[in-house]
This record gives sequence, structure tokens and C-alpha cells, in this order.
Amino acid sequence: MDEDILEEYLDRPVRIHFAPGMIGAGLAPCLDGKLYDFGPSGILLEEADGSLDYIPLSAIRLVQIRPKPGLWARLTGSA
Repeated sequence: MDEDILEEYLDRPVRIHFAPGMIGAGLAPCLDGKLYDFGPSGILLEEADGSLDYIPLSAIRLVQIRPKPGLWARLTGSA
């Protein structure tokens, strides 16, 4: 994985979609949080309660990065 790709997205909200083989009965197909850190073997995701989740790259199908709020959203606080 090219580490420069994710470097600029640290501390941004992301949604991790799991690979089909990693989803079982009663498990969510995706996980929301803030990109905390990453490495060649996996991603650390910070959840809303402050806990960190380690997700190995082999379990990830897609990392969806939310865009930064626009100027209007930042001014009005609606982001």
C-alpha cells in the first residue's frame, strides 16, 4: 500500500467496509470512525467513545473517506 495516500487523511471521518469473507452473522458490514493511524499491516480507527480498533488490511474491502465540510457548513456549524 502506498502510505502517502492515507497520510493526508489522518484525523478524518472514514467508513471501513469489510471484505465479504470477514462478515458473519450478527456482524456489521462496515465500521465508522476517525482514521487514527495506519501501517503496512493495518489501520487504527478511533471510535466515538475514544477507543481504538485495529483492522488488518486483509479484512478491508473499501475505505470510504468523508469529505471535509465546505465553507458554509463550517460557518454555520451544520457539519
